[in-house]
Amino acid sequence: MENFSIAVNAVMPLLLYMLIGQGLLRAKLLDGTTYQKLNNAIFRFFLPINLLMNVYEADVRSTFRVDVLFFAVGLTLSFFLLFALFIPRIEKDNAKRGVMLQGTFRSNFVLFGLPIATSLLSESQLGMTSILIAVIVPLNNVLSVVALSIYSDHKIQPGRILLDILKNPMFIGTIIGILISLSGLKFPLFLDDTLSGIKGLVTPLALIVMGGTFRFDALNNARIQLAVTVFFKLVLIPIIGLTLAVLYGLTGENLVPMLTMLGGPTAVSSYTMAQQMGGDPDLASQIVVFTTILSMFSLVVFITVLKSLFLI
Repeated sequence: MENFSIAVNAVMPLLLYMLIGQGLLRAKLLDGTTYQKLNNAIFRFFLPINLLMNVYEADVRSTFRVDVLFFAVGLTLSFFLLFALFIPRIEKDNAKRGVMLQGTFRSNFVLFGLPIATSLLSESQLGMTSILIAVIVPLNNVLSVVALSIYSDHKIQPGRILLDILKNPMFIGTIIGILISLSGLKFPLFLDDTLSGIKGLVTPLALIVMGGTFRFDALNNARIQLAVTVFFKLVLIPIIGLTLAVLYGLTGENLVPMLTMLGGPTAVSSYTMAQQMGGDPDLASQIVVFTTILSMFSLVVFITVLKSLFLI
């Protein structure tokens, strides 16, 4: 019961923040335009500072494990290839194929990985989570472009993709944090306090904005595709991936980020990308909403099991 309580306390605040965001929208205290502007500010300013501070406050020399990084990248690529081969066998509509594929592997690692890791780990143990986010999120963006391109008329542009990765604010923030941490430099107290204050603001603000962007009016006839994708994303992938991670020997601060990387809901930006690249935007929207809502329960189960086995 204690482990279940820990799991609930780690996950339920995320749901409440999102409900607040939806409530503010329905009460017309905030509108869609405001949420769009806030979302842009979060991506370009607040989240990079959050990642920078997580790495800065961690002992990168002792917490960073390159094998864990390669393991996470290997898992991501493996699941992408597996479902890229499997999904075309069960779905004939190209517009849905790409959306289902990105819906299976592309987690909302930033908005769920950081708060859950913060709830389950100490501040000094968050470095590996932040480093993995800086690598896996751009990788997922690249794979999403590939997933949607192979089922549409859009051409893959490797040079542009690489430039987008290097210009990604979250990637830049993490690299700066690593360099400062390795150099041994310390921020002046006033700057440290300011950046730490911003860091504390990020998770509530980002999740409130996320809740305010949800739309529940797009449920169409693609219910089988939706159910299949949700099952893959929230059940099959985390069970297989976490089992492999445990067999590899990952525990604690190295296993917690794997949980949200594998079992977190589909990223909100997958909807926008589907719109821009000829995918089925209604199905993409449904996948985001349903994986987000149902992950509140599946993550509680996974955290409870891992805590009971003394793995985290």
